[in-house]
Amino acid sequence: MRRLFFAAPAAIAALVVVTAVFAHAEPATVFPGDGAVLAAAPRSIMMTMTQELARQQGANDIDVVDAKGVEVTTEAAVISDTNRRLLSVNLPTSLPAGDYTVRWKTLSAEDGDGATGQTTFRIDPNAIPSPGKEVLKASVLGETPTPAPGLADFAEGGGGTSWVLVTAVGLAALVAGAGAMYLLGPRRA
Repeated sequence: MRRLFFAAPAAIAALVVVTAVFAHAEPATVFPGDGAVLAAAPRSIMMTMTQELARQQGANDIDVVDAKGVEVTTEAAVISDTNRRLLSVNLPTSLPAGDYTVRWKTLSAEDGDGATGQTTFRIDPNAIPSPGKEVLKASVLGETPTPAPGLADFAEGGGGTSWVLVTAVGLAALVAGAGAMYLLGPRRA
């Protein structure tokens, strides 16, 4: 029983490390939310990713296309200078009513993996507004990612934890658990 007491935390730490290392830089939060219905065009698309983004030209981008597949974004997406998880792109102020698809691509600074995906939103001044799904991915521990996106201000701050640090902490927990099992386990004569 004593071995189980020390082995369980080590196993949980190892699982968290493996999950974090093999994750990609995907949107944790997005504004406007996936499936949002808006009365007017948003000023920008903002995504907080699950990992820090690599600052490599062309590796991280957000393109918005209309229902006919015509791109409406006129500039490249940018990574925030103060939060390398925040990717955003400004939109033209005169987007007409209609359906839009947001296509994103990322390159993780933490594990070097690329990822792609898309969300949608609709501009319809006659419909009942809906924020859509703004939280796309909860953290490994089930927490809501912060900062949550919003129309007014998108808080910046924080930074990511390097996958090397996460791996080192996980391995240290595993070694500590194994060592404790060895030292506290029953002795044989």
